[in-house]
Amino acid sequence: MISFGVTSRTSSRNLLFNKDYRLVGWKNNKTGEVRIAIPDETVVYELAYSCVVIFEYDIFRLMEEAGFTGKFSLIDVYLTLAPQHRIMGYNHTGDKLVDVGKPESVAIAEALFK
Repeated sequence: MISFGVTSRTSSRNLLFNKDYRLVGWKNNKTGEVRIAIPDETVVYELAYSCVVIFEYDIFRLMEEAGFTGKFSLIDVYLTLAPQHRIMGYNHTGDKLVDVGKPESVAIAEALFK
Protein backbone atom coordinates (compact mmCIF):
# COMPACT_ATOMS: atom_id res chain seq x y z
CA MET A 1 0.00 0.00 0.00
CA ILE A 2 2.58 2.58 1.19
CA SER A 3 6.32 2.20 1.73
CA PHE A 4 8.62 4.99 2.81
CA GLY A 5 12.22 5.51 3.75
CA VAL A 6 13.26 6.01 7.36
CA THR A 7 16.59 6.39 9.08
CA SER A 8 18.10 6.18 12.52
CA ARG A 9 19.00 9.82 13.09
CA THR A 10 18.14 12.64 15.46
CA SER A 11 14.80 14.21 14.58
CA SER A 12 12.11 16.25 16.29
CA ARG A 13 9.57 13.58 15.31
CA ASN A 14 9.80 9.84 14.79
CA LEU A 15 7.63 7.19 13.22
CA LEU A 16 7.08 4.11 15.37
CA PHE A 17 7.36 0.60 13.92
CA ASN A 18 6.89 -2.98 15.03
CA LYS A 19 9.51 -5.71 14.51
CA ASP A 20 8.49 -6.09 10.84
CA TYR A 21 8.79 -2.32 10.16
CA ARG A 22 5.00 -1.91 9.96
CA LEU A 23 3.94 1.58 11.02
CA VAL A 24 2.21 1.55 14.41
CA GLY A 25 2.47 5.18 15.53
CA TRP A 26 4.18 8.56 15.68
CA LYS A 27 6.04 10.52 18.34
CA ASN A 28 6.88 14.20 18.74
CA ASN A 29 10.20 14.20 20.58
CA LYS A 30 9.94 17.89 21.53
CA THR A 31 6.48 17.78 23.14
CA GLY A 32 6.29 14.12 24.13
CA GLU A 33 3.04 13.66 22.18
CA VAL A 34 2.56 10.06 21.01
CA ARG A 35 -0.11 8.87 18.60
CA ILE A 36 -0.62 5.12 18.37
CA ALA A 37 -2.40 3.81 15.27
CA ILE A 38 -2.25 0.09 16.12
CA PRO A 39 -2.48 -0.23 19.93
CA ASP A 40 -1.81 -3.97 20.21
CA GLU A 41 1.57 -3.78 18.49
CA THR A 42 4.88 -3.46 20.33
CA VAL A 43 6.99 -0.49 19.27
CA VAL A 44 10.46 -1.75 18.40
CA TYR A 45 11.88 1.02 16.22
CA GLU A 46 11.66 4.83 16.46
CA LEU A 47 12.94 6.18 13.14
CA ALA A 48 13.01 9.50 11.29
CA TYR A 49 10.93 9.98 8.13
CA SER A 50 12.98 10.56 4.97
CA CYS A 51 10.13 11.78 2.72
CA VAL A 52 10.98 9.14 0.11
CA VAL A 53 7.62 7.45 -0.49
CA ILE A 54 6.08 4.86 -2.79
CA PHE A 55 2.27 4.89 -2.97
CA GLU A 56 0.06 2.32 -4.62
CA TYR A 57 -2.50 4.11 -6.77
CA ASP A 58 -5.41 3.13 -4.50
CA ILE A 59 -4.03 5.38 -1.76
CA PHE A 60 -5.64 8.39 -3.42
CA ARG A 61 -9.11 6.80 -3.29
CA LEU A 62 -8.54 5.78 0.34
CA MET A 63 -7.47 9.31 1.29
CA GLU A 64 -10.66 10.69 -0.22
CA GLU A 65 -12.82 8.05 1.50
CA ALA A 66 -11.16 8.91 4.83
CA GLY A 67 -12.11 12.58 4.35
CA PHE A 68 -8.74 14.03 3.39
CA THR A 69 -9.22 17.00 1.05
CA GLY A 70 -7.36 20.23 0.44
CA LYS A 71 -4.16 20.67 2.43
CA PHE A 72 -3.38 17.95 4.99
CA SER A 73 -0.53 16.12 6.69
CA LEU A 74 0.64 12.85 5.15
CA ILE A 75 1.46 11.66 8.67
CA ASP A 76 -2.25 11.96 9.48
CA VAL A 77 -3.02 9.87 6.39
CA TYR A 78 -0.51 7.20 7.41
CA LEU A 79 -1.84 6.99 10.97
CA THR A 80 -5.47 6.88 9.82
CA LEU A 81 -4.89 4.12 7.28
CA ALA A 82 -2.35 2.06 9.25
CA PRO A 83 -4.82 -0.10 11.21
CA GLN A 84 -6.46 -1.50 8.06
CA HIS A 85 -3.62 -1.22 5.52
CA ARG A 86 0.03 -2.23 5.52
CA ILE A 87 2.16 0.86 5.75
CA MET A 88 5.80 -0.12 5.85
CA GLY A 89 9.08 1.59 6.56
CA TYR A 90 12.33 0.83 4.80
CA ASN A 91 15.34 1.54 6.99
CA HIS A 92 18.00 3.04 4.75
CA THR A 93 20.27 4.32 7.52
CA GLY A 94 23.72 4.98 6.08
CA ASP A 95 22.56 5.50 2.50
CA LYS A 96 23.52 8.67 0.68
CA LEU A 97 20.49 10.73 -0.34
CA VAL A 98 20.39 14.37 -1.32
CA ASP A 99 17.33 16.45 -2.18
CA VAL A 100 18.43 18.12 -5.42
CA GLY A 101 15.33 20.28 -5.59
CA LYS A 102 17.47 23.26 -4.64
CA PRO A 103 20.29 24.53 -6.89
CA GLU A 104 22.80 24.60 -4.02
CA SER A 105 22.17 20.89 -3.37
CA VAL A 106 23.32 19.82 -6.84
CA ALA A 107 26.96 20.55 -5.95
CA ILE A 108 26.61 18.48 -2.77
CA ALA A 109 25.19 15.56 -4.75
CA GLU A 110 27.94 15.81 -7.35
CA ALA A 111 30.59 15.66 -4.62
CA LEU A 112 28.95 12.67 -2.90
CA PHE A 113 28.48 10.56 -6.00
CA LYS A 114 31.76 11.08 -7.87
